[in-house]
Amino acid sequence: MSDYFPTELLIEIFLKLPVKPLIRCTTVCKSWHSLITSPSFICLHISENKNHALLLRRYDSRDKREHYSLLKVADDGVFAVNSSLELEFPFKSQIGYFRIVGSCNGLVCLSDDFFANPSQPLIIWNPSVRNHVVLPKATINPEQPHIFAVGFGAAGDDYKVVRLVYCREPDDFGFIVPPQAEIFSLKTRKWRRVKGVNVRLQILEFMWSQVFLKGVVHWLAYESINNDNSRHSSSILGFQVDKEVFTELLLPNELVGETVTNLSASLIGESLGVIKYSREDGSESCDVWMMKDYDVKESWTKLYRIDLSKGIERVVAFWKSGEALVVVREFSLVVYNPETKQTRNLGIHGTTRSFYIDNYVESLVLLRGHSGAVEEGLIGYALEKLSLDSCCIT
Repeated sequence: MSDYFPTELLIEIFLKLPVKPLIRCTTVCKSWHSLITSPSFICLHISENKNHALLLRRYDSRDKREHYSLLKVADDGVFAVNSSLELEFPFKSQIGYFRIVGSCNGLVCLSDDFFANPSQPLIIWNPSVRNHVVLPKATINPEQPHIFAVGFGAAGDDYKVVRLVYCREPDDFGFIVPPQAEIFSLKTRKWRRVKGVNVRLQILEFMWSQVFLKGVVHWLAYESINNDNSRHSSSILGFQVDKEVFTELLLPNELVGETVTNLSASLIGESLGVIKYSREDGSESCDVWMMKDYDVKESWTKLYRIDLSKGIERVVAFWKSGEALVVVREFSLVVYNPETKQTRNLGIHGTTRSFYIDNYVESLVLLRGHSGAVEEGLIGYALEKLSLDSCCIT
């Protein structure tokens, strides 16, 4: 059937379709299947896809299940949920709910490691195509006590998981730096070790989380500044997914001396943000900071302060309007307006630490039957419209 249409015309039509109709189109004929499942088209479809949503995860203690939903939110004005679609979640955590390592281009990386067995496998899941990959066992598993941190991001048409392993110092509470590191590539389906890791920063034990921005995975980290490991300097450790190199981004002077356990990294619009929590001397608040110019220390700006004494527990995410999505002590997700300092209940319930919100765009990555075959005309067209060197980077 596709012989009656030029490949370029087919691509233009397919690019306008959501994932589910595209999956049905793969069954029409072999040439359509080859085109739709090709890496070039999958990458181009992500870049052209305007059907964005928010991915919400929450754990409900009443039914003891974690729930994943796609929220359709109005682009303009205050935060308001227009519709919600609950996703089928095919996994069961051994400890209540999974840690979400990160989300990128329709893929969600999951780890079942919260204060439990670190040997549990990592999972990369695409809810849109209802498929997933269980990663093989990591290659770095020291016998001595150790901790690890994981990051997830995209580079071109590949997706990578980076794993850092810190071994404990003998007869000490500190950890050896630099850590050992390894990378899993979704394209090769293998782990490989990174040589010459030049990292002096340590990621926080157990409580690590990431922000993926500009092709870089970011974690809050710290460095010991005295011999007995009693004083620390906080910073941000970055990992450039395409070049596979580690970098450091400096925090403002006001946050450098802050204990890293009081800090939380977040995405604010298209900028990197850090939230500083203060719960001392009967005063509970958090300060919201944003790096307006990427990797420019002087561009860090304090946006506003949130009073936590009125029942707000933690900040989950930020909206385009400047509003913050926060969890209150009644285990509800609410919208906080920094100008009026008022909150608005969204009627969404879950345990405080289980809430996760990130941008989501459906994609064909991990589509079953992906052959990797690419038609010659498709390659030329895709490279003309969008360079694969920058494709899929958010």
